[in-house]
Amino acid sequence: MAYHQNDPYNQQHNNSYNHYPEPNYPPAQQHYNDSYDGQANWDSKSAKSYQSHAGSQVHLMPSYEKHEAPPVPVPSVSYPQNYPPAPAQHPGMYGREASNAYTTMREKMMRRRSVRQVALVHGNLVLDVPVPSNIIPAGKKDVEEMSTMRYTAATCDPDDFMSSRYTLRPYLMGRHTELFIVMTMYNEDEVLFVKTMNAVIKNIAHLCSRGKSKTWGPDGWQKVVVCVVSDGRNKVNKRTLQVLSLMGCYQEGIAKDSVGGKDVTAHIFEYTTSVIVTETGEVGQGTCPVQVLFCLKEQNKKKLNSHRWFFNAFGPLIKPNVCILLDVGTKPTGTSIYELWKCFDKHSSVGGACGE
Repeated sequence: MAYHQNDPYNQQHNNSYNHYPEPNYPPAQQHYNDSYDGQANWDSKSAKSYQSHAGSQVHLMPSYEKHEAPPVPVPSVSYPQNYPPAPAQHPGMYGREASNAYTTMREKMMRRRSVRQVALVHGNLVLDVPVPSNIIPAGKKDVEEMSTMRYTAATCDPDDFMSSRYTLRPYLMGRHTELFIVMTMYNEDEVLFVKTMNAVIKNIAHLCSRGKSKTWGPDGWQKVVVCVVSDGRNKVNKRTLQVLSLMGCYQEGIAKDSVGGKDVTAHIFEYTTSVIVTETGEVGQGTCPVQVLFCLKEQNKKKLNSHRWFFNAFGPLIKPNVCILLDVGTKPTGTSIYELWKCFDKHSSVGGACGE
């Protein structure tokens, strides 16, 4: 073990080693008996070795000095003119066909990774993204709201959504919205989400089945907008996003972090879907379309902020007659939403209602 020179432990115990004698280093050179002639014995042994090992190279050669030793002969080898041989060319492996195939695959990859320049709409990023063909209802491939998903990257506060010239599909299509339903969620799993969403779709189907109503009927789905607000992009359940993807209301890799140097505050996906996903993951077609507005907030700002997006951002554009608030995990019965709307329709002085 080594200690530092100024180590207090070393200074304290330095005197305890003084009783040992100092080592005699380096040791004195020892003299041996000169009567032993080493050179004479060495020569005699070398002579005996040379005589006993006549054909060996192990013996010593006293007649040669080290620099006078005979050189070792190097054999001469004649190499052919085409040495080293060229690598064999295998057709289809390193030839022109492989080069063309590599070039084709590389071009496809670069086209896939290329950056596309998108023109902003009033300074805002709005994209119309095609949805998978298997979720488009039969005969509706030419209908924009059922064949494409609309993505909007909002960079403003909910109170400034309308003044920043953001728009929504029901507003652009000039539709009257009678019911505006919001489903707020944090990190609920796909089972709770499907339970609430399927119950809401069942209620909308009930509204469309009321053929004698002056307000509802077969096209009653056009008067209902379902808004799903998720509180935090990093908090949302990934399997819930997969359910929304199966419905056509979300696509991975579309959301942007910033637009024009401004951070995105909410990602808005709009799609009119006819897909129903069961709790076991089975996918089927519903009886009526549903207008879905999925708002994925970039940051987790609690439930009050989610309601601000619903009332202050989307409400002034949609201008609904009745708003219904739900939490993901709540399962209304098949006619609950109609009964709540009926209470407002019959009594104009009623400002709020709740159900059990």
